[in-house]
Amino acid sequence: MRVTIHQPEHFPYMGLFQKVAAAETFVILDNVNFRKNYFQNRNKIPLKNGEDAWITVPVEKKATSKHIKDVQVSQDPTWKRKLLAKIHQNLPVDVEEIYEGDMLIDINMKSIRWGMDKLKMTQKILFASELGVEGHKSELLANILRAVGATTYISGPSGKDYLEMYFFEGIDVEFFEPKVDNYYSCLYNLTKEKECH
Repeated sequence: MRVTIHQPEHFPYMGLFQKVAAAETFVILDNVNFRKNYFQNRNKIPLKNGEDAWITVPVEKKATSKHIKDVQVSQDPTWKRKLLAKIHQNLPVDVEEIYEGDMLIDINMKSIRWGMDKLKMTQKILFASELGVEGHKSELLANILRAVGATTYISGPSGKDYLEMYFFEGIDVEFFEPKVDNYYSCLYNLTKEKECH
């Protein structure tokens, strides 16, 4: 079985979906620490004026001390309104339901499933936190792969730089090279076509 593993990013770029499309099972790496100023709670879209802007889900102050699955979004009631206004003003899409909920993992999973639905992708989704495996970095990834019965691991290209390959004995590792036109969020890439019609 071909498996890929990735952290649950917010409306990920198209390269993630290309990597998932090369696999049969997509494991959400939700049991690692939240990383500040990364793609776990934000992504980038181009505005109509040509500038780039972040669409950001603000999170609790303690987020970096928690696993991604345990991070709560800000309780400030104004951020959703401002974020949705920015999206509505620049993209022909209504994603209000994506932002319902108090946990970042729920919002991000709705954004990922939104993209997969648009692309008619049917890969099985599993959560690393539900597999009962332990370890750090490469060891954790290899333990996840064995827990789900993977024969092949579809890694991103940067895996060449950090994977400790001895952990993956008995599992084929392929380094997938995405081919993308840009690194903007799927929210932009899967809705911009509408503007052409």
